[in-house]
Amino acid sequence: MCSGAVALALGCGPPAVEVLPGVKADLGAGAPSAGGEPTPARAEGDCAGLAAAAAAGSGEDAVLLVWTCPEVQASPAALRAALLQAGSPAEAAALAPKLAAAPDLAGLARLAAIDRPATGSLNPAEAPDPVTAVVSPIDEAVLGGVLRAIGAQTASGLTHEQRTRAAALLARVYREALAQLGLPPEQPLPPFGRLLAGRFLHFGRGFCQTYWQRRVAGLEQLFAATEDELMRVMLAVERTAHAGDDALLAVERQRARRYLQGSGVAERLKSRGVAQTPEALLPLPNELDRLVDHGFVELALQRALFLAGEQPAPFGLAPVIESLQAILSQRDLGEFQALLERRIAEARKLEPPPPEQGTREWPVRAPWSWSDAGTVASAAEAMCEEADGAQGTARQRGLWRAVLALRDRPDACRELLRRAQNGLAARLARAVLDRLDDDSLAGLRTRAAAREAGEAQVRRAFALASRDAGLLPR
Repeated sequence: MCSGAVALALGCGPPAVEVLPGVKADLGAGAPSAGGEPTPARAEGDCAGLAAAAAAGSGEDAVLLVWTCPEVQASPAALRAALLQAGSPAEAAALAPKLAAAPDLAGLARLAAIDRPATGSLNPAEAPDPVTAVVSPIDEAVLGGVLRAIGAQTASGLTHEQRTRAAALLARVYREALAQLGLPPEQPLPPFGRLLAGRFLHFGRGFCQTYWQRRVAGLEQLFAATEDELMRVMLAVERTAHAGDDALLAVERQRARRYLQGSGVAERLKSRGVAQTPEALLPLPNELDRLVDHGFVELALQRALFLAGEQPAPFGLAPVIESLQAILSQRDLGEFQALLERRIAEARKLEPPPPEQGTREWPVRAPWSWSDAGTVASAAEAMCEEADGAQGTARQRGLWRAVLALRDRPDACRELLRRAQNGLAARLARAVLDRLDDDSLAGLRTRAAAREAGEAQVRRAFALASRDAGLLPR
């Protein structure tokens, strides 16, 4: 059973860890309070301290206040800070009742909590008109329209025009929901911003593609506004660390990027006066890095090798192969080396084969606009060290800040495990990683190196994954 401090900071409160069930069990056994006795879940005065810190502008304390002090009326700023840290539909759904004092924020949380199509009780054909419908603030009528429009994507018996209008409504709702957050245009997206961005990219791109294939009267202006916003949101997404993307955003980062790089999009954006066009997107090496980090290794190989021979300005095989081998080596993904060699051999058999040296220079990788894994790991380790020597509220807040720092950065969790294989920091990193990681060989290799009890299952999973990848005899 975990101590009160750990339960409050890591298992019984904020949504960021409600969806990390391994945290409480993994950290509890090794994290007693400083005096050897369980720490009270909330000492007298803790809520007052959190409220004061939240009022002073501390976003982390505002989140903790909302989740652990339900009797305290949090300010709109604190409620907004808590909402911005909700990174999944489950977290948004859990937070919505706590936002009753701010109906506009509660509506956004309920919108993000929708993660499945409408039921048969809603008629998809009755989705509101995308041009005239009132979509802000998010209320019951708007949510009902969203559910109908989602159902119209797959319902039988609807016309192309009905489906296109439903897609337009979804694109507009999520576009305006993002705008309601009032996020700074040049800053990375917070977890809730990423959640809405993934859905806007999905529905917005789908609407633009559907409309462009067969125009629907009356949607011209909505199409133009949606395409312009796709560009702006995609640039914001590319300024945001991709390691913790959910499945939808991981896929839509690539699909929306390819749509914006497609024929005619740049010209349309320029004609409408959009300042930044697809040329402002991150260069190809960054795209390949992201695809591999997301586990789309085969797609990264295919895309790079296709561009090696793409006319009229091919890159050539030599720089492509060098870049791909470096990506696999840096990420400890040697199990994909055989696949790369097969794809290279297949490319050389094409008629005509790609040139070894192309006419276009290989792009320079742009620096990422977020902190690297080592910097985040160092910050989280310092937070854990400070929390490990503290009691009560100080310990709770330190652990919660460490979770906030690591929850979207599995790469930083792995780096922290390499540095500290024992102690509170290691237990926290391993617990977060157990939930976030995709059981890749690289991740399993890091976790299997630990020598603590309970790691036998991880070591076995690593051995089986190695065998399945062809690295061990059967």
